[in-house]
Amino acid sequence: MINNQCELCGGCPLRKLSLEEYKALKVSDFKKTISQIKCGNPVFDEPIFINDGLRRRAELDFVYEKKQLKIGFYQNKTHNIIDINNCPMLHQSLRELLPDLRKFLSDICSIVITTKNKKKIISSTITKGSIRILKADNGIDIMLIVSNQASVEYRMLISEFVNMTPQIIRFSWQYNSELPETIVEKISPMLYISNYSINIPQGAFLQASKEAENAMINKMLEYVGDDGGRIVDLFCGLGTFTYPLTKNPKNNILSVDSSSLSLDGLRKAISQNQIHNVEVLNRNLFKYPLDYQELKGSKILVIDPPRASAHEQCREIAKIPHKDLPIKIVFVSCNPQTFVYDADILISSGYDLARITLVDQFVYSNHQELIALFTLNLNKE
Repeated sequence: MINNQCELCGGCPLRKLSLEEYKALKVSDFKKTISQIKCGNPVFDEPIFINDGLRRRAELDFVYEKKQLKIGFYQNKTHNIIDINNCPMLHQSLRELLPDLRKFLSDICSIVITTKNKKKIISSTITKGSIRILKADNGIDIMLIVSNQASVEYRMLISEFVNMTPQIIRFSWQYNSELPETIVEKISPMLYISNYSINIPQGAFLQASKEAENAMINKMLEYVGDDGGRIVDLFCGLGTFTYPLTKNPKNNILSVDSSSLSLDGLRKAISQNQIHNVEVLNRNLFKYPLDYQELKGSKILVIDPPRASAHEQCREIAKIPHKDLPIKIVFVSCNPQTFVYDADILISSGYDLARITLVDQFVYSNHQELIALFTLNLNKE
């Protein structure tokens, strides 16, 4: 249902379109972007469209002025927060939490903290910040991000709020850009992938919805195939694609990322689930991409970079002699525009862009994602 809030909010600007119009526009824009790839003529597989109301994570901004709280998303192309009472793109459990969250933020912003600095009495309050909400597979995880220290008064209110709200299982506090601190944890937030249980580190990146995560895993596995061999999972994060790849005992996986937080979670899950065919490497792939010697012997690469894409790593792959190139590259991209550049590099180094799938998990937005399969052209050797 479209309301005034939806029309002003910048989160899903295409919501006015009918579902059929929206899907047609998304596919048309996607194919137009992919057409920019030189010598790229892939098979377009059936697009993956995720239904509305399934988003499991969000970061809401808030401001407290004149004893009034505004919480929501920024209006498109402005710094104005659109105050929301509901959000159709969020999972039902997160939508149901919004009234309680609003009251909690109003209460915590009303607290006046008094400190003494030499002879001066200083009073401070929380006036703005953001709050991350995540529907883990076993409850709701919350992180408050503000420029205030977590005083005793704040901690007491948080404890009361969490204890009175059964669905919340962890509440963390992040002061500016410092590492988050857990204030209350009833149980550790968990993620279940390929029948493995995984602890979710604070602030770890997850796909926007569980349904999108499962669909992308299935498509990745389809493109990888089941022959087995050495697979390098580049920009692996928490291990979303690593875990399903381990299910094939013929696979040996090297999982690489620069986030110590995510890799600590990955290592912990590997140990707890007694997974024996994974090696983990902490590496900044933008500054130090894996080179010929490190990639030699790899059968398949899975590449899932952030929005800036994997230019440096792709250029390093292009330096590998044709006979030593991996036979497949499965490329997951959250930015088709930057993917075009990387696709050109891989094609010029001897690959064919064989198949590609549009992934639409940010419903009624302009955002597009994709999964692509590159296969080594043996005739170019």
